[in-house]
Amino acid sequence: MSGHDTSSKRLISLTGGNLRNQHLYITGHHDFFPAECFGASSAQKGTGQPLTLIVDGLLEPVETDIAASSGNGQPRSFFRKRAWVARFFEHHNLHEGSIVAIERLDRFTYRVYPSGGRTIGHRGPDQPRTNAMHGEGQAKSGFGDTAFIKNRNEPLHRWVPWIAGFSGAFVEEVFHSALRADPSTVTVLDPFAGVGTTLVEGLMRGYNVVGFDINPYAVLASDLKVSCARHSVKPLADAIGRLEDLAQEHRHGQTRPTSKPPSGFKSRVPFFSPPVERDVLLLQDFISEQRNAFVKKALKVALGAVMVGFSNYSYEPSLSTRAAAGKPLVERADVFAVFRDKLREIEADVRFLQRHMRSFKHRPDAKVYQRSYLQGADVLPAASVDVLVTSPPYLNNYHYVRNTRPQLYWLGLTEGNGQLKQLENDNFGCFWQTVRGGPAIELNFDLPELDEVLNAIRSRHCDKGVYGGAGWANYAAKYFNDCYRFFEVTRRVMKANGLVVVVIGNNIVQGVHIETDRFLAEIAGLHGFRLQQMHCVRKKRTGSSIVDSSVRAGVMTKRVELHETAVELRAPK
Repeated sequence: MSGHDTSSKRLISLTGGNLRNQHLYITGHHDFFPAECFGASSAQKGTGQPLTLIVDGLLEPVETDIAASSGNGQPRSFFRKRAWVARFFEHHNLHEGSIVAIERLDRFTYRVYPSGGRTIGHRGPDQPRTNAMHGEGQAKSGFGDTAFIKNRNEPLHRWVPWIAGFSGAFVEEVFHSALRADPSTVTVLDPFAGVGTTLVEGLMRGYNVVGFDINPYAVLASDLKVSCARHSVKPLADAIGRLEDLAQEHRHGQTRPTSKPPSGFKSRVPFFSPPVERDVLLLQDFISEQRNAFVKKALKVALGAVMVGFSNYSYEPSLSTRAAAGKPLVERADVFAVFRDKLREIEADVRFLQRHMRSFKHRPDAKVYQRSYLQGADVLPAASVDVLVTSPPYLNNYHYVRNTRPQLYWLGLTEGNGQLKQLENDNFGCFWQTVRGGPAIELNFDLPELDEVLNAIRSRHCDKGVYGGAGWANYAAKYFNDCYRFFEVTRRVMKANGLVVVVIGNNIVQGVHIETDRFLAEIAGLHGFRLQQMHCVRKKRTGSSIVDSSVRAGVMTKRVELHETAVELRAPK
């Protein structure tokens, strides 16, 4: 009964039946417990070896086995002893959709506790929504911190680290503030989907979700997340089992891989040390052997998620050599174990999502498009979107294409620099390097105050040529022109009075402070969007190290706090 999965934690989404009947479903998790713990249908006929459950909020551990069904003799869907469950639910105020974690401490000892402190998927009856969709109710006073780091322990979100994404908890707050309609009638859009935080949160609540992103690696990850509920998890479990055997076969380093490092991929220092590269290439062989498309996609996502961790590079936050960050090179690493653990995490979360989605009477639609939203949103019907939650690239010249080059090349998602150049051209705004030497770029719309800011940037450091203010003014003007185009496109796809929440940061460019969030709201107003509230969701950092960076170089006349704002808007009625 104890299957091959030795991961240390399982996640369970509570149903209404759990709350009414005061039990905790362990359906699909029997492989997580040792075979000795399964007893007969009644205690009089014989019990299994007891498990010790250390339950958060209860003074004494619970000793229980798992009974068999009197009908077919198979293990039942809950622990034999259940009196403790009601006290556990009440102590933590758990409700439908709450997540409970069961963590293995040793062979017969487990810890039971609420996971993450937040609800996934359903709203409890004792938690009324504020600011109902399409304007009913009162506005919410504010949204919480957007920091992506909060995703690191959340189901599905934890698969792939992502620079400058926002947290699932933040998206949850937006949904709770806005949505009261039948989930099957709601469509959620993220035009800059990244690795799918908005899409996953929407899907978990039964909403139809649609996302856009130009980065093939981001699309690979987000598409896997929103499509995995439709696939059997058994082939993935089988692949993980075969991977265990493969690791043993290659442990002594004698096997020669047939895969080769990707042609065209260059790095200042060897990206992997020779022993690590050999193991990565063996994993490439393993991935190429897979015939199941879902399994192959999961394996690629897992490798992309962990590869930088055992490379000679790191995110600081931009991708740079470990040596430049004062870190030693990674001469050796247990590549197979790191990859296997990530796959086990993915497998556990897929099982969790599939159980969770069975609580809905409908199957939500989910689609991720690998294309620019600004050029490709015509695939969406007019007035089809209820809620848009997104965070476009900031005005800080962060180069998403360069920072995912290892994944794009090593996962076979690019054919070379020509394709990467196209990704740069399709980026929201642009990269400073692509417009710094060109003719002056003017705004495509009338906003005099923003014009004044751009002129102030243009006048800075004229003696520095392309490194002076003129190039940076071009960069900023192109960015705001794309903001204008964004709201032009969004007006067509949003339903009347639909909710739009855009997370954006203010900026300092060449020593000039740009209130990017305020200008974004004013540009939205040019298209008829109504500003509801500016939520300051994250104070970032201050200091000369920020002001004097290459993007922000210049003399500041006053202290400026860099922050992030959730700009809350309503579409025209």
